Amino acid sequence: MIATDLALSIAVSQEQATIPFQYKVSNKRPIHNTSIQKISFNQINGMNKDGVRKVNAALMTTSAAFSSEAKQCGSAAQGRPWGYELTLEKVLLSRKYLSVVFAKSTVCAGSPDIEKEARVFSLPTGNLIPARSLLTQAYSKAKLVTSTSTNKDLIDLDEEMAETMLEHSKEILKNDDKRCDFYLKNSSYRLWTDGKNLILFPEYIQAQSFCQKEYVIHPED
Repeated sequence: MIATDLALSIAVSQEQATIPFQYKVSNKRPIHNTSIQKISFNQINGMNKDGVRKVNAALMTTSAAFSSEAKQCGSAAQGRPWGYELTLEKVLLSRKYLSVVFAKSTVCAGSPDIEKEARVFSLPTGNLIPARSLLTQAYSKAKLVTSTSTNKDLIDLDEEMAETMLEHSKEILKNDDKRCDFYLKNSSYRLWTDGKNLILFPEYIQAQSFCQKEYVIHPED
């Protein structure tokens, strides 16, 4: 069961390359068959109050967008079973970035979908960083292709960048590299960072669901 108004306080040592922070999670149900978790920060070390306010304002906008998406999901159901659930999965901090990652599970118009949604912010400013900017900041040689999706949070990799991701993700792929090769080279990705690597999460396709994992690109030194 999802906890409502759950206050979390996490402090991790500097030796682990993280920064102490404090946040609150609350559960929102804009309509039936939906559950959307909201997060707001009380404190982020290394970020002043203006920066924290920027982060919270962006997360408020994000929450409103998810609520709108949930209502559209319900409208598309046309009497069929449907549901929309968004939960906070993790908060990752490093010297330069704050990544807030949500897990999303939906059934809209009869089709199941499993995704992760990420918002990445700059330290110390609190500015929201678009996925494309994050990739090029961490990996200057990155090449992207024009995405066919209208979702600005998705990026498409060119063949060279896809190969780089596959090379850096060998331990994650293990024996599935050949089965997942075409899917991963042609997928769109959501992007965030754990402070050590860029994390790429591909779009859900049911037939290749076993390939939907968190892949990595090692940033340049």
